[in-house]
Amino acid sequence: MNYITHRRHRDTALCGKRLNIPYGTPLTVTGDCLITPDGQAVCFRHSENAKQHFSINDDGMGLVRGALTYAIAYSQRDRTGPDGKRQRFTADEIAMLQRDWGRYLRQDLDVILFNDNFFAAPVYDLQQMARALGIKVKGRR
Repeated sequence: MNYITHRRHRDTALCGKRLNIPYGTPLTVTGDCLITPDGQAVCFRHSENAKQHFSINDDGMGLVRGALTYAIAYSQRDRTGPDGKRQRFTADEIAMLQRDWGRYLRQDLDVILFNDNFFAAPVYDLQQMARALGIKVKGRR
């Protein structure tokens, strides 16, 4: 399995060193760890760190997939619920996500969190979800 860096990673890695992994850097998987081209262990592939910075690239669409998953899962959307409290998704959006994309949601929680299948989803599905939610995906500058 191959991964690619869709968002620069500057942090301490599993290897114990502070790594600076630029956008577009390819990574491989050994066991359950993402590995840099020079053989340093970065993080576990199912970790939150991996989801925020790296994307599966077996189909050559990792940079697009990463931009989409990051925009959908980590966007700083600001919606106001009927009770006046801030929330990421409206009640209608939550119902739509559960109805149309439930396979990408954690079913064991009462809040919207995306599961591992979401981060490996086909780009077409992610594009449809972003469009339905009105989420703009920023392109690389």
